[in-house]
Amino acid sequence: MTSEQFWDKYINENNLDIFDIACDFFSKELPENFIEEYDAGEVIMEVSGAQENAKNFDDVFKFLNILQKHQPQLYQEEFQYFDDFLIDYHCFLKQESEVMKSFSNFISNPLQDVDKYLVSFKKIMFYQHTALLNQAISENFETIRDAEGLMGMAEYGLAMSKFYMILQEIYILQQEKIDIELYSSMLEKIEVKIDDKYISALETGLFGHQFDLDNLNELFIEDNKNTINILRASFLRYMHEKKFEFYLSGWIWDNLLEYWNEINKSKKSIEIQFSIKEASFEKFLSSLASSMFFNNTPVMIAILWGSVYVYDFLNAKQIISDKKHNEFIEISRKLKGKAIGRFSDDLWNANFVHSWEKPNSISETEFLEENKIFIKSRSFQRHQDSSFISEISDELENIGELSDFIIEDEKIIESKFDDKYWENLLKEKQSESRGNSSKNRNHKNTVHDQPLRVEKKVGRNDPCPCESGKKYKKCCG
Repeated sequence: MTSEQFWDKYINENNLDIFDIACDFFSKELPENFIEEYDAGEVIMEVSGAQENAKNFDDVFKFLNILQKHQPQLYQEEFQYFDDFLIDYHCFLKQESEVMKSFSNFISNPLQDVDKYLVSFKKIMFYQHTALLNQAISENFETIRDAEGLMGMAEYGLAMSKFYMILQEIYILQQEKIDIELYSSMLEKIEVKIDDKYISALETGLFGHQFDLDNLNELFIEDNKNTINILRASFLRYMHEKKFEFYLSGWIWDNLLEYWNEINKSKKSIEIQFSIKEASFEKFLSSLASSMFFNNTPVMIAILWGSVYVYDFLNAKQIISDKKHNEFIEISRKLKGKAIGRFSDDLWNANFVHSWEKPNSISETEFLEENKIFIKSRSFQRHQDSSFISEISDELENIGELSDFIIEDEKIIESKFDDKYWENLLKEKQSESRGNSSKNRNHKNTVHDQPLRVEKKVGRNDPCPCESGKKYKKCCG
Protein backbone atom coordinates (compact mmCIF):
# COMPACT_ATOMS: atom_id res chain seq x y z
CA MET A 1 0.00 0.00 0.00
CA THR A 2 1.37 3.43 -0.94
CA SER A 3 1.55 6.35 1.46
CA GLU A 4 -1.19 8.12 -0.47
CA GLN A 5 -3.54 5.12 -0.30
CA PHE A 6 -3.04 4.65 3.42
CA TRP A 7 -3.42 8.37 4.18
CA ASP A 8 -6.65 8.49 2.18
CA LYS A 9 -8.13 5.72 4.32
CA TYR A 10 -6.83 7.33 7.50
CA ILE A 11 -8.40 10.69 6.61
CA ASN A 12 -11.75 9.37 5.44
CA GLU A 13 -12.47 6.30 7.53
CA ASN A 14 -13.03 5.61 11.21
CA ASN A 15 -9.78 4.73 12.98
CA LEU A 16 -11.43 1.66 14.47
CA ASP A 17 -12.35 0.41 11.01
CA ILE A 18 -8.85 0.72 9.59
CA PHE A 19 -7.12 -0.96 12.51
CA ASP A 20 -6.13 -4.11 10.61
CA ILE A 21 -4.91 -2.00 7.69
CA ALA A 22 -2.82 0.14 10.05
CA CYS A 23 -1.33 -2.96 11.69
CA ASP A 24 -0.33 -4.34 8.30
CA PHE A 25 1.02 -0.97 7.12
CA PHE A 26 3.26 -0.43 10.16
CA SER A 27 4.38 -4.06 10.24
CA LYS A 28 6.38 -3.47 7.08
CA GLU A 29 9.08 -1.05 6.05
CA LEU A 30 7.37 2.30 5.56
CA PRO A 31 7.39 3.93 2.11
CA GLU A 32 10.28 6.37 1.75
CA ASN A 33 8.09 9.47 1.58
CA PHE A 34 5.74 8.61 4.46
CA ILE A 35 7.79 9.98 7.36
CA GLU A 36 8.78 13.12 5.44
CA GLU A 37 5.42 14.02 3.92
CA TYR A 38 2.89 12.72 6.43
CA ASP A 39 2.48 13.01 10.18
CA ALA A 40 3.27 9.45 11.21
CA GLY A 41 3.23 10.39 14.88
CA GLU A 42 -0.34 11.59 14.68
CA VAL A 43 -1.42 8.44 12.88
CA ILE A 44 0.00 5.98 15.39
CA MET A 45 -1.38 7.95 18.34
CA GLU A 46 -4.88 8.16 16.89
CA VAL A 47 -4.98 4.52 15.82
CA SER A 48 -3.85 3.44 19.28
CA GLY A 49 -6.05 6.02 21.01
CA ALA A 50 -9.18 4.89 19.18
CA GLN A 51 -8.71 1.35 20.47
CA GLU A 52 -7.94 2.64 23.95
CA ASN A 53 -11.09 4.77 24.04
CA ALA A 54 -13.12 1.79 22.84
CA LYS A 55 -11.60 -0.31 25.65
CA ASN A 56 -10.14 -2.74 23.11
CA PHE A 57 -7.04 -3.20 25.23
CA ASP A 58 -5.85 -6.37 23.49
CA ASP A 59 -5.74 -4.43 20.23
CA VAL A 60 -3.84 -1.58 21.90
CA PHE A 61 -1.17 -4.05 23.02
CA LYS A 62 -1.11 -5.65 19.57
CA PHE A 63 -0.50 -2.31 17.87
CA LEU A 64 2.10 -1.13 20.38
CA ASN A 65 3.98 -4.42 20.01
CA ILE A 66 4.04 -3.92 16.25
CA LEU A 67 5.44 -0.43 16.66
CA GLN A 68 8.07 -1.51 19.17
CA LYS A 69 9.22 -4.33 16.90
CA HIS A 70 8.97 -2.76 13.45
CA GLN A 71 8.96 1.04 14.07
CA PRO A 72 11.04 1.52 17.23
CA GLN A 73 12.12 5.07 16.33
CA LEU A 74 8.54 6.17 15.77
CA TYR A 75 7.54 4.60 19.08
CA GLN A 76 10.30 6.40 20.94
CA GLU A 77 9.31 9.75 19.46
CA GLU A 78 5.85 9.43 21.03
CA PHE A 79 6.52 6.97 23.86
CA GLN A 80 5.04 9.23 26.54
CA TYR A 81 1.51 8.74 25.22
CA PHE A 82 1.81 4.97 24.87
CA ASP A 83 3.71 4.30 28.08
CA ASP A 84 1.30 6.48 30.05
CA PHE A 85 -1.46 4.03 29.09
CA LEU A 86 0.73 1.03 29.90
CA ILE A 87 1.44 2.42 33.38
CA ASP A 88 -2.32 2.81 33.97
CA TYR A 89 -3.03 -0.69 32.73
CA HIS A 90 -0.32 -2.52 34.67
CA CYS A 91 -0.95 -0.52 37.85
CA PHE A 92 -4.61 -1.54 37.67
CA LEU A 93 -3.61 -5.20 37.35
CA LYS A 94 -0.97 -4.80 40.10
CA GLN A 95 1.82 -6.01 37.80
CA GLU A 96 4.71 -4.22 39.46
CA SER A 97 7.47 -5.52 37.17
CA GLU A 98 5.50 -4.36 34.11
CA VAL A 99 4.93 -0.96 35.72
CA MET A 100 8.68 -0.59 36.16
CA LYS A 101 9.27 -1.57 32.55
CA SER A 102 6.61 0.87 31.33
CA PHE A 103 8.13 3.76 33.29
CA SER A 104 11.68 3.05 32.09
CA ASN A 105 11.43 5.35 29.04
CA PHE A 106 10.36 8.23 31.29
CA ILE A 107 13.35 7.67 33.55
CA SER A 108 15.70 7.47 30.56
CA ASN A 109 14.17 10.51 28.83
CA PRO A 110 12.47 12.70 31.46
CA LEU A 111 12.72 15.88 29.39
CA GLN A 112 10.94 14.52 26.33
CA ASP A 113 7.67 15.44 28.04
CA VAL A 114 8.10 16.56 31.65
CA ASP A 115 4.37 17.11 32.12
CA LYS A 116 3.57 13.53 31.14
CA TYR A 117 6.46 12.39 33.30
CA LEU A 118 4.97 14.11 36.35
CA VAL A 119 1.49 12.74 35.64
CA SER A 120 2.90 9.20 35.52
CA PHE A 121 5.03 9.88 38.60
CA LYS A 122 1.86 10.66 40.56
CA LYS A 123 0.21 7.44 39.39
CA ILE A 124 3.04 5.25 40.65
CA MET A 125 2.96 7.30 43.86
CA PHE A 126 -0.76 6.58 44.33
CA TYR A 127 -0.05 2.86 43.92
CA GLN A 128 2.93 3.17 46.31
CA HIS A 129 5.61 1.72 44.04
CA THR A 130 8.30 3.02 46.37
CA ALA A 131 11.38 1.47 44.73
CA LEU A 132 10.42 2.93 41.35
CA LEU A 133 9.77 6.38 42.85
CA ASN A 134 13.16 6.27 44.54
CA GLN A 135 14.86 5.37 41.27
CA ALA A 136 13.08 8.18 39.43
CA ILE A 137 14.04 10.76 42.05
CA SER A 138 17.64 9.56 42.17
CA GLU A 139 18.12 9.61 38.40
CA ASN A 140 15.91 12.52 37.33
CA PHE A 141 15.73 15.19 40.04
CA GLU A 142 18.81 17.14 38.98
CA THR A 143 18.01 16.76 35.27
CA ILE A 144 14.54 18.24 35.71
CA ARG A 145 15.72 20.90 38.15
CA ASP A 146 18.45 22.14 35.80
CA ALA A 147 16.48 21.95 32.55
CA GLU A 148 15.89 25.25 30.78
CA GLY A 149 12.45 26.37 29.67
CA LEU A 150 10.44 24.49 32.29
CA MET A 151 7.87 26.16 34.49
CA GLY A 152 9.23 26.92 37.95
CA MET A 153 9.60 24.14 40.48
CA ALA A 154 8.83 21.30 38.06
CA GLU A 155 10.96 19.14 40.34
CA TYR A 156 8.91 20.00 43.46
CA GLY A 157 6.87 16.77 43.46
CA LEU A 158 10.03 14.66 43.36
CA ALA A 159 11.64 16.68 46.13
CA MET A 160 8.65 16.41 48.46
CA SER A 161 8.35 12.67 47.89
CA LYS A 162 11.99 12.24 48.85
CA PHE A 163 11.52 14.54 51.86
CA TYR A 164 8.80 12.24 53.19
CA MET A 165 10.74 9.08 52.33
CA ILE A 166 13.71 10.22 54.41
CA LEU A 167 11.41 11.26 57.28
CA GLN A 168 9.84 7.79 57.21
CA GLU A 169 13.27 6.17 57.45
CA ILE A 170 13.95 8.18 60.60
CA TYR A 171 10.54 7.32 62.07
CA ILE A 172 11.01 3.60 61.48
CA LEU A 173 14.28 3.72 63.42
CA GLN A 174 12.13 4.85 66.40
CA GLN A 175 14.82 7.09 67.83
CA GLU A 176 12.22 9.40 69.39
CA LYS A 177 14.39 12.31 68.31
CA ILE A 178 15.48 13.64 64.91
CA ASP A 179 19.15 14.37 64.34
CA ILE A 180 18.81 17.73 62.59
CA GLU A 181 22.33 17.67 61.15
CA LEU A 182 21.87 14.18 59.72
CA TYR A 183 18.38 14.95 58.37
CA SER A 184 19.54 18.22 56.82
CA SER A 185 22.49 16.53 55.12
CA MET A 186 20.17 13.85 53.70
CA LEU A 187 17.93 16.58 52.28
CA GLU A 188 20.74 18.59 50.68
CA LYS A 189 20.58 16.75 47.36
CA ILE A 190 16.95 17.74 46.87
CA GLU A 191 17.57 21.27 48.15
CA VAL A 192 15.05 21.12 51.00
CA LYS A 193 15.96 23.13 54.09
CA ILE A 194 14.45 22.75 57.55
CA ASP A 195 14.92 24.59 60.83
CA ASP A 196 14.90 23.62 64.50
CA LYS A 197 11.30 24.69 65.01
CA TYR A 198 10.05 22.50 62.18
CA ILE A 199 12.11 19.57 63.47
CA SER A 200 10.51 20.06 66.89
CA ALA A 201 7.03 19.98 65.31
CA LEU A 202 7.89 16.75 63.47
CA GLU A 203 9.16 15.15 66.68
CA THR A 204 6.03 16.14 68.59
CA GLY A 205 3.73 14.78 65.91
CA LEU A 206 5.65 11.58 65.14
CA PHE A 207 6.69 10.57 68.65
CA GLY A 208 4.29 12.51 70.88
CA HIS A 209 1.31 11.35 72.94
CA GLN A 210 -2.43 11.97 72.53
CA PHE A 211 -3.29 15.63 72.04
CA ASP A 212 -4.93 17.70 74.73
CA LEU A 213 -7.54 19.56 72.68
CA ASP A 214 -7.64 22.61 74.97
CA ASN A 215 -3.87 23.06 74.85
CA LEU A 216 -3.84 22.41 71.12
CA ASN A 217 -6.41 25.15 70.57
CA GLU A 218 -4.27 27.57 72.54
CA LEU A 219 -1.20 26.54 70.57
CA PHE A 220 -3.12 26.95 67.29
CA ILE A 221 -4.25 30.48 68.10
CA GLU A 222 -0.73 31.39 69.17
CA ASP A 223 1.07 29.68 66.25
CA ASN A 224 -1.24 28.04 63.70
CA LYS A 225 1.55 27.13 61.27
CA ASN A 226 3.51 25.16 63.87
CA THR A 227 0.32 23.44 65.04
CA ILE A 228 -0.49 22.36 61.50
CA ASN A 229 3.03 20.93 61.17
CA ILE A 230 2.54 18.90 64.37
CA LEU A 231 -0.77 17.57 63.07
CA ARG A 232 0.71 16.75 59.67
CA ALA A 233 3.41 14.61 61.34
CA SER A 234 0.83 12.93 63.57
CA PHE A 235 -1.27 12.15 60.49
CA LEU A 236 1.76 10.51 58.84
CA ARG A 237 2.09 8.27 61.88
CA TYR A 238 -1.65 7.48 61.88
CA MET A 239 -1.59 6.56 58.19
CA HIS A 240 1.62 4.53 58.49
CA GLU A 241 -0.31 2.20 60.76
CA LYS A 242 -2.70 1.76 57.83
CA LYS A 243 0.22 0.83 55.55
CA PHE A 244 0.42 4.23 53.83
CA GLU A 245 3.87 5.44 52.87
CA PHE A 246 4.67 8.89 54.25
CA TYR A 247 4.99 10.36 50.75
CA LEU A 248 1.38 9.42 49.89
CA SER A 249 -0.30 10.51 53.13
CA GLY A 250 1.85 13.68 53.13
CA TRP A 251 0.72 14.45 49.57
CA ILE A 252 -2.95 14.05 50.54
CA TRP A 253 -2.55 16.33 53.58
CA ASP A 254 -0.59 18.99 51.70
CA ASN A 255 -3.21 19.23 48.95
CA LEU A 256 -6.05 19.57 51.44
CA LEU A 257 -4.03 22.21 53.26
CA GLU A 258 -4.29 24.38 50.14
CA TYR A 259 -8.08 24.14 50.38
CA TRP A 260 -8.20 24.84 54.13
CA ASN A 261 -5.94 27.85 53.82
CA GLU A 262 -8.07 29.25 51.03
CA ILE A 263 -11.47 29.05 52.72
CA ASN A 264 -10.62 29.25 56.43
CA LYS A 265 -8.58 32.40 56.82
CA SER A 266 -9.87 33.53 60.21
CA LYS A 267 -7.78 31.03 62.26
CA LYS A 268 -10.15 31.58 65.23
CA SER A 269 -10.03 27.95 66.36
CA ILE A 270 -8.56 24.68 65.23
CA GLU A 271 -11.99 23.19 64.42
CA ILE A 272 -12.77 26.14 62.15
CA GLN A 273 -9.42 25.59 60.40
CA PHE A 274 -10.61 22.14 59.34
CA SER A 275 -14.22 23.00 58.57
CA ILE A 276 -15.37 22.17 55.08
CA LYS A 277 -18.12 23.60 52.91
CA GLU A 278 -19.71 21.43 50.27
CA ALA A 279 -19.87 24.04 47.49
CA SER A 280 -16.30 25.24 47.90
CA PHE A 281 -14.93 21.70 48.22
CA GLU A 282 -16.82 20.69 45.08
CA LYS A 283 -15.35 23.68 43.26
CA PHE A 284 -11.87 22.80 44.52
CA LEU A 285 -12.22 19.21 43.27
CA SER A 286 -13.63 20.39 39.94
CA SER A 287 -10.58 22.57 39.38
CA LEU A 288 -8.36 19.53 39.94
CA ALA A 289 -10.22 17.34 37.47
CA SER A 290 -10.66 19.88 34.68
CA SER A 291 -7.24 20.06 33.05
CA MET A 292 -7.44 20.68 29.30
CA PHE A 293 -4.28 18.74 28.64
CA PHE A 294 -4.27 15.66 30.86
CA ASN A 295 -6.64 13.23 32.47
CA ASN A 296 -6.48 14.60 36.01
CA THR A 297 -9.35 12.47 37.28
CA PRO A 298 -6.97 10.24 39.32
CA VAL A 299 -5.63 13.30 41.18
CA MET A 300 -9.12 14.49 42.04
CA ILE A 301 -10.17 11.00 43.17
CA ALA A 302 -7.00 10.58 45.25
CA ILE A 303 -7.81 13.77 47.17
CA LEU A 304 -11.56 13.15 47.52
CA TRP A 305 -11.19 9.56 48.68
CA GLY A 306 -8.05 10.44 50.65
CA SER A 307 -9.83 13.23 52.52
CA VAL A 308 -11.90 10.63 54.37
CA TYR A 309 -8.74 9.36 56.11
CA VAL A 310 -7.87 12.91 57.12
CA TYR A 311 -11.25 13.56 58.75
CA ASP A 312 -11.22 10.16 60.43
CA PHE A 313 -7.87 11.15 61.92
CA LEU A 314 -9.11 14.59 63.04
CA ASN A 315 -12.12 12.98 64.69
CA ALA A 316 -10.04 10.26 66.36
CA LYS A 317 -7.80 12.99 67.84
CA GLN A 318 -10.95 14.89 68.98
CA ILE A 319 -9.90 17.89 66.90
CA ILE A 320 -13.29 17.90 65.22
CA SER A 321 -16.54 16.79 66.85
CA ASP A 322 -18.53 13.70 65.90
CA LYS A 323 -21.12 16.04 64.38
CA LYS A 324 -18.55 17.77 62.15
CA HIS A 325 -17.11 14.40 61.18
CA ASN A 326 -20.51 13.01 60.22
CA GLU A 327 -21.27 16.14 58.20
CA PHE A 328 -18.04 15.68 56.27
CA ILE A 329 -18.69 11.99 55.58
CA GLU A 330 -22.10 12.95 54.16
CA ILE A 331 -20.49 15.60 51.93
CA SER A 332 -17.82 13.17 50.77
CA ARG A 333 -20.43 10.53 49.88
CA LYS A 334 -22.39 13.04 47.85
CA LEU A 335 -19.29 14.14 45.92
CA LYS A 336 -18.13 10.54 45.47
CA GLY A 337 -21.52 9.78 43.93
CA LYS A 338 -21.10 12.65 41.49
CA ALA A 339 -17.56 11.56 40.66
CA ILE A 340 -18.66 7.98 39.99
CA GLY A 341 -21.45 9.26 37.75
CA ARG A 342 -19.34 11.83 35.91
CA PHE A 343 -16.29 9.61 35.37
CA SER A 344 -18.04 6.24 35.04
CA ASP A 345 -15.93 5.11 32.08
CA ASP A 346 -12.65 6.22 33.64
CA LEU A 347 -12.78 5.01 37.24
CA TRP A 348 -10.51 2.04 36.63
CA ASN A 349 -7.59 4.46 36.13
CA ALA A 350 -8.01 5.48 39.77
CA ASN A 351 -8.59 2.14 41.46
CA PHE A 352 -5.57 2.70 43.66
CA VAL A 353 -8.10 3.91 46.26
CA HIS A 354 -9.13 0.29 46.78
CA SER A 355 -5.55 -0.90 47.13
CA TRP A 356 -5.42 1.36 50.20
CA GLU A 357 -6.57 0.01 53.57
CA LYS A 358 -10.23 0.80 54.23
CA PRO A 359 -10.99 4.04 56.17
CA ASN A 360 -12.47 3.51 59.62
CA SER A 361 -15.67 5.40 58.80
CA ILE A 362 -16.47 3.40 55.65
CA SER A 363 -18.22 0.06 55.99
CA GLU A 364 -16.61 -3.09 54.63
CA THR A 365 -19.59 -3.59 52.30
CA GLU A 366 -19.41 -0.08 50.85
CA PHE A 367 -15.67 -0.43 50.30
CA LEU A 368 -15.94 -3.81 48.55
CA GLU A 369 -18.95 -2.91 46.38
CA GLU A 370 -17.37 0.38 45.37
CA ASN A 371 -14.25 -1.55 44.33
CA LYS A 372 -16.42 -3.72 42.05
CA ILE A 373 -17.85 -0.57 40.44
CA PHE A 374 -14.37 0.78 39.71
CA ILE A 375 -13.33 -2.54 38.20
CA LYS A 376 -16.43 -2.69 35.98
CA SER A 377 -15.65 0.75 34.57
CA ARG A 378 -12.70 -0.76 32.68
CA SER A 379 -15.11 -2.18 30.11
CA PHE A 380 -17.77 0.54 30.19
CA GLN A 381 -18.07 3.05 27.35
CA ARG A 382 -20.31 6.08 27.84
CA HIS A 383 -21.52 6.07 24.24
CA GLN A 384 -22.90 2.53 24.56
CA ASP A 385 -26.66 2.03 24.65
CA SER A 386 -26.63 0.59 28.18
CA SER A 387 -26.21 2.96 31.11
CA PHE A 388 -23.67 2.53 33.85
CA ILE A 389 -26.54 2.26 36.35
CA SER A 390 -27.74 -0.93 34.69
CA GLU A 391 -24.17 -2.24 34.58
CA ILE A 392 -23.72 -1.81 38.34
CA SER A 393 -27.24 -2.56 39.56
CA ASP A 394 -26.11 -5.41 41.83
CA GLU A 395 -23.45 -3.26 43.47
CA LEU A 396 -25.89 -0.38 44.01
CA GLU A 397 -28.34 -2.70 45.69
CA ASN A 398 -25.72 -3.67 48.26
CA ILE A 399 -23.57 -0.58 48.65
CA GLY A 400 -25.72 1.34 51.14
CA GLU A 401 -26.07 5.13 51.45
CA LEU A 402 -23.62 5.89 48.63
CA SER A 403 -26.15 4.52 46.11
CA ASP A 404 -28.48 7.44 46.87
CA PHE A 405 -25.90 9.82 45.45
CA ILE A 406 -25.07 7.70 42.40
CA ILE A 407 -28.70 7.20 41.42
CA GLU A 408 -31.15 10.01 40.77
CA ASP A 409 -34.56 9.07 39.30
CA GLU A 410 -33.03 5.69 38.40
CA LYS A 411 -30.49 7.18 36.04
CA ILE A 412 -26.84 8.08 36.28
CA ILE A 413 -25.93 11.47 37.62
CA GLU A 414 -24.46 13.36 34.66
CA SER A 415 -23.53 16.54 36.49
CA LYS A 416 -19.97 17.70 36.02
CA PHE A 417 -19.75 18.94 39.58
CA ASP A 418 -20.34 22.68 39.22
CA ASP A 419 -21.07 22.92 35.47
CA LYS A 420 -20.84 26.70 35.23
CA TYR A 421 -17.55 26.75 37.09
CA TRP A 422 -16.20 23.93 34.92
CA GLU A 423 -17.16 25.79 31.74
CA ASN A 424 -15.65 29.10 32.91
CA LEU A 425 -12.48 27.36 34.05
CA LEU A 426 -12.07 25.73 30.65
CA LYS A 427 -12.48 29.07 28.88
CA GLU A 428 -9.97 30.64 31.24
CA LYS A 429 -7.42 27.89 30.57
CA GLN A 430 -7.92 28.25 26.81
CA SER A 431 -7.34 31.98 27.06
CA GLU A 432 -4.20 31.48 29.15
CA SER A 433 -2.82 28.93 26.70
CA ARG A 434 -3.07 31.41 23.83
CA GLY A 435 -1.87 34.44 25.74
CA ASN A 436 1.06 33.02 27.68
CA SER A 437 3.47 30.98 25.63
CA SER A 438 5.35 29.86 28.75
CA LYS A 439 2.35 27.74 29.67
CA ASN A 440 1.88 26.23 26.25
CA ARG A 441 4.33 23.43 26.85
CA ASN A 442 1.55 21.64 28.72
CA HIS A 443 -0.43 20.97 25.55
CA LYS A 444 -0.90 17.46 24.24
CA ASN A 445 -2.33 15.89 21.12
CA THR A 446 -5.96 14.98 21.62
CA VAL A 447 -6.95 11.51 20.46
CA HIS A 448 -10.35 11.10 18.83
CA ASP A 449 -12.20 8.10 17.46
CA GLN A 450 -13.16 10.12 14.38
CA PRO A 451 -10.85 13.09 13.98
CA LEU A 452 -12.43 16.25 12.62
CA ARG A 453 -10.30 17.56 9.78
CA VAL A 454 -10.16 20.67 7.62
CA GLU A 455 -8.94 20.87 4.05
CA LYS A 456 -5.57 22.36 4.96
CA LYS A 457 -4.09 20.41 7.84
CA VAL A 458 -1.49 21.79 10.24
CA GLY A 459 1.36 19.32 10.67
CA ARG A 460 2.40 18.55 14.22
CA ASN A 461 5.93 19.76 13.46
CA ASP A 462 4.72 22.99 11.82
CA PRO A 463 4.72 26.31 13.73
CA CYS A 464 1.59 26.56 15.86
CA PRO A 465 -1.12 28.84 14.35
CA CYS A 466 -1.54 30.54 17.75
CA GLU A 467 1.88 32.19 17.11
CA SER A 468 3.39 30.96 20.37
CA GLY A 469 6.62 30.16 18.55
CA LYS A 470 6.34 26.47 19.42
CA LYS A 471 5.70 23.47 17.23
CA TYR A 472 2.02 22.60 16.84
CA LYS A 473 2.45 19.23 18.59
CA LYS A 474 3.96 20.93 21.65
CA CYS A 475 1.32 23.66 21.77
CA CYS A 476 -2.30 23.68 20.54
CA GLY A 477 -2.01 20.20 19.00
